[in-house]
Amino acid sequence: MTMAAVSAPDLVLAVGNPSRGDDAVGPRLAERLQAWLGSPEGAPWAAQVEVICDLQLMVEHTLDVQGRRRVLFVDAAASGAPAVSLQPVLPTPTLAVSSHQCTPAQLLGLLPAALQIEPPPADLLAVGGEQFELGAGLSDAMSARLETAWGALRAWVRAPVGG
Repeated sequence: MTMAAVSAPDLVLAVGNPSRGDDAVGPRLAERLQAWLGSPEGAPWAAQVEVICDLQLMVEHTLDVQGRRRVLFVDAAASGAPAVSLQPVLPTPTLAVSSHQCTPAQLLGLLPAALQIEPPPADLLAVGGEQFELGAGLSDAMSARLETAWGALRAWVRAPVGG
């Protein structure tokens, strides 16, 4: 299997629907990261990080993930989840994935199962949400958590690989 050409060794793959309340946290953090990478403060990491934002993870994202040094998934978590968590993602060895959406673990599991390549190290930055209704804005709780999540996201970008 030929590796896909990548524009940067690290990938931040943010998912969420900006029209569904707290589900907008992924796109908001992706926009903020792109702006930061274009600023003098973030410029040292700009060539190292590609940012992709989509409504949800789909099997097609295996092409974005393959060939990366590391990947960070960014997403809102359901009510009752920790406010902000950054955890490693281990591949789920299964091909039982919907063609329209999948979890980060399922997506990583598709690389060896379908493409015969090893997945890169990956983490999930999950931000606990409270309201996901169509047309809603960010909840007060999500607005407060956004700064903590932003700090975790920048720390991940700045962290040395393997560290």
